[in-house]
Amino acid sequence: MKRVNFNMSPECHALLKGVCALRGVTVSEYVYELIAENFRQLVYSDNQVRQMFFNGQYPVGSKAYVLQEQLRKELNV
Repeated sequence: MKRVNFNMSPECHALLKGVCALRGVTVSEYVYELIAENFRQLVYSDNQVRQMFFNGQYPVGSKAYVLQEQLRKELNV
């Protein structure tokens, strides 16, 4: 996976690390959770995103596959 560099002020970075420590997760895990939740909302609200996602074929057991199966059940697709 390619890393993306972005600038975050030191105080914001410290707060982010503190929140992650309180939750018992890494910064990467926390950011993934946020992105996954945003994507889930897009699947519900944007027909193009929903079609693209459900037309995709993902390796069994991958995060995308698991999310696709969860959403298929929730949306009765």
